[in-house]
Amino acid sequence: MLEIELKARVRDPAAVEKQVASFATRLRAFEKSDSYWHGPDWRFARGTKGFRIRSDDGRAVVNFKTKRTDSGIEINRETEFEVSDREAFLALVQRIGCEPFYEKQKSGTAWQYGDYLIELVFVNGLGHYIEIERLLEVEDPAAIALAQGELKRILKQAGVAETDIEARGYSELLLSDPK
Repeated sequence: MLEIELKARVRDPAAVEKQVASFATRLRAFEKSDSYWHGPDWRFARGTKGFRIRSDDGRAVVNFKTKRTDSGIEINRETEFEVSDREAFLALVQRIGCEPFYEKQKSGTAWQYGDYLIELVFVNGLGHYIEIERLLEVEDPAAIALAQGELKRILKQAGVAETDIEARGYSELLLSDPK
């Protein structure tokens, strides 16, 4: 799966939520707890062998990505799967040498707008953000370009300036620039 995603800082969460509610369908409120792990060679290649396990709505979902960024928009080759027993999975990865790196907590509301998912989130230690994403089945340059343009259009429709796009990952922000 290919994930095309942008995130931007939100200066007025109530105003942005009102804007998003005017054109998107509310899906749910959420609390997501993410634990990030690195593989056995993490000391030598930090970030290249990592994965996340997310707890969300009683589910444990493992995710790993190959990331690239284009003008502040992430284009990620993403693999995701659910595990039935989070603690057993973590015991396994520790047994093979993986180690925890950091944790992130975020809460918010998810919205649907056509093929786009919009999340208004509060990230502990960082503040309020809007995340907008589109999933694509195949890596088609024309479809990627179209999605990138639509992400920026939706951002503007939500009342958030393009200058508020945050190209750095939450990990970089949390580990180097905590607020």
